[in-house]
Amino acid sequence: YISEISPESQMLYVCEWQASTDLKLTLYTYLRKQVPRIFCQKEESNPNEEEEEVERLLLHPLEYFLFGEDPDEGVKKLKQGSSSSQLCGRVFKEGETVYSCRDCAIDPTCVLCMDCFQESVHKSHRYKMHASSGGGFCDCGDVEAWKIGPCCSIHDPEAEEREETRMYKRKD
Repeated sequence: YISEISPESQMLYVCEWQASTDLKLTLYTYLRKQVPRIFCQKEESNPNEEEEEVERLLLHPLEYFLFGEDPDEGVKKLKQGSSSSQLCGRVFKEGETVYSCRDCAIDPTCVLCMDCFQESVHKSHRYKMHASSGGGFCDCGDVEAWKIGPCCSIHDPEAEEREETRMYKRKD
């Protein structure tokens, strides 16, 4: 019965998936066996039990397969390695307002989105505001695009550290 399938057995499936030459067929075969057992082969339906079985027999093995290790460990590693990005990279729509600093931009194609411009040192400089033709992206955080002030306060990792330090000192 499904609730008797051990985590070790589940991991055997993951190993089988990893070794498969036809992953799609192997996954479909697994799902074809498990889904009816969870939802169709019972006399009485218990939503809580079904939810637990879906988690244990469908989602957890797939998460394990995708991470290549225990999903909880994989998520911890992702959280440790992620910090907010220094680059904005917002892709502009046609007609969207963009800003170019006449004092600091390396060339006229170096532009900021409105959010980054409002939170940047360039707001107090000489700047040009125009409508994007679409498809370009915000250069906030690109050190090669600006003489000074490459990051707005949103994307400046040092500003984030200063804020964390300020909040920590406030607790003392």
